[in-house]
Amino acid sequence: MERYSISFTLGKASNPHGANIAHNNRKFTAANVCDRLTSKNIVYAEQNVRDAYEQLFGQALAEYNAKQKQPCRRIHDYYDHICSGKREEPYYEIVVQFGDVESAPCGSERGKIAAEMLGEYMKNFQMRNPNLHVFNAVLHLDEASPHLHIDFVPFYSQKRTRGLSKGVSMRAALSEQGFQPKGIHTNQLVLWEEHERNEMERILQQRGYEREDKNAHYAHMTVEEYKFSKDEKKLQTRMRELMNVSAADATISNIQTLRLSLNAATERVKFLENERQSPYKSFFYSSREKQAWMIQRLDEMDIPYHETDTGFEAQECYVDTIRKIEKEYVAPKTRLRDQLRDDIDRCSLKARTIDDLCNALEELGYTIKHGTYLAAQPADSSAFIRTKSLGECYTENALRNRIKANLQYEKDISRMLNEAKRTEAPTYTVIYTMCIYMTAIKRFMLPFRKKNPAKTVVWTNDAELDTLLALNNRVSNGMTLESLRKDLAEKEKTAAEKADALIQLKEELQSFYDMRERLEILFDGKKSNIYTIEQAKGILKEFPSVNATNWKNVYKLIEDQENELRNANVESEQAQEQLREAAGLVTAMERIMTGSYVQAFVRAEHDRQMSDTVPNGMQFGSGSIRKH
Repeated sequence: MERYSISFTLGKASNPHGANIAHNNRKFTAANVCDRLTSKNIVYAEQNVRDAYEQLFGQALAEYNAKQKQPCRRIHDYYDHICSGKREEPYYEIVVQFGDVESAPCGSERGKIAAEMLGEYMKNFQMRNPNLHVFNAVLHLDEASPHLHIDFVPFYSQKRTRGLSKGVSMRAALSEQGFQPKGIHTNQLVLWEEHERNEMERILQQRGYEREDKNAHYAHMTVEEYKFSKDEKKLQTRMRELMNVSAADATISNIQTLRLSLNAATERVKFLENERQSPYKSFFYSSREKQAWMIQRLDEMDIPYHETDTGFEAQECYVDTIRKIEKEYVAPKTRLRDQLRDDIDRCSLKARTIDDLCNALEELGYTIKHGTYLAAQPADSSAFIRTKSLGECYTENALRNRIKANLQYEKDISRMLNEAKRTEAPTYTVIYTMCIYMTAIKRFMLPFRKKNPAKTVVWTNDAELDTLLALNNRVSNGMTLESLRKDLAEKEKTAAEKADALIQLKEELQSFYDMRERLEILFDGKKSNIYTIEQAKGILKEFPSVNATNWKNVYKLIEDQENELRNANVESEQAQEQLREAAGLVTAMERIMTGSYVQAFVRAEHDRQMSDTVPNGMQFGSGSIRKH
């Protein structure tokens, strides 16, 4: 019985050789393509990938964005969002083939049969894979042997509590098609690929052919997978060499040496396999300095990772190594004078007198000396530091005034709270939130957030309190959550209009630059690498009124356009700033209404502080690791 081999290769869009739609659709012709046979190629699907994304996810994206109250959380272009992310591939490509260049070349009878079987495979592909949207599919008959390129977007459609209700995911797509993982080595992808090869074998058997197994399963591999395969092959070769020992070498000493080498090679293979299959963990750090230092060490040791906002993600097999690296880190010592300033700032917020401040410093381990000048001795120092030497804001008199100002602020807030409670004013909740926020800072549950870094620590210099006061004033003037949301929508619309206008001005300016280039070629004799003289003459057809006398007016046009662009850029930035402010007010008001305003800050600060104290400060990672 005649035989055909089967080839099924999966490639990724992010891999330069994993998918090439322009080549598939013959937008350019490679050296291995026969031009006169290209017309025989069969196109089953040819859809732009962005159009495919709009068809698949347009409605889901609109629904998702409508729920996002903060503009920064909205996704403007889902395709770009997936391409710039590191979790999912925007699309995949499979290359399917029956036979090869030797057994079924194009133009031969067996090649013709192979092409027919590929057509049959393609006919039912979409029906078998409802969650793999085929946007491009071409059968090539103009190369050495017939083969089929299928490009598809994998998507999930079952409702999700977070993210888009319908989105890109290869694993989720295959799971919805019924491919459930049975272990590390039999995940959804492995099961699906085997299912597709079985379908190819079924087509063979239907036509009376058997499958020829050449034991060649080529695949598009990542750098890490390729390195693993190379290392594994070297190690396997070495192990075979070690197992075949000649009689001359079979001395006790040589055998012991060879056994040690064999064990080392075996362990290395085991480690590489564990590395490839190892799940991912997320490591997080509260100190930016520590995070930067750790990442530098990972680069030096060639450990793959993916940087996150608070740390990085790495494979579980590296946990022990990473923990050893962490122990090598030595935090830079805070200067004693800087530490004293910070401690005075913290303690001054809950002090009612200068004595309260001194008592609080003593609880932190300082020794206080009263005399002509107030002085404090840190626990690990033999010298006293006069507070006046810390700056004019730290003299004893300045500290008394600071405490007095804080007490007056608290008194004013208390009066506002009592008045709002008495009159049942809508501002009561906002003012009460301010009181809770101040208490959290006094108890060191939250850090003080200066709105003006150059000024000292007083209640009037806290950014969050400033936001709450602004919100309080708006509520006093009749502003509600609904009106704040309406204002946010208007600000968002204005910001979008300003951004669109900015883009249009940039495009117009570029056209003026283009005009200047061509006019300088014609009337100023400029040498250009962009346009030929013939191309430059086309400007006169577009603008017949331009001549040798008035062509330099283009410089004035450009100058005016550049000024207009600068002004538009300023307006766009102002609109974005107003948008951020409006979004912040809406978020603050929503949290205040639900009583979670301060709790959200406390929870975030708790997580930040715990990241240095939790044993193994890590959690399961996303698994989308790229080597930086």
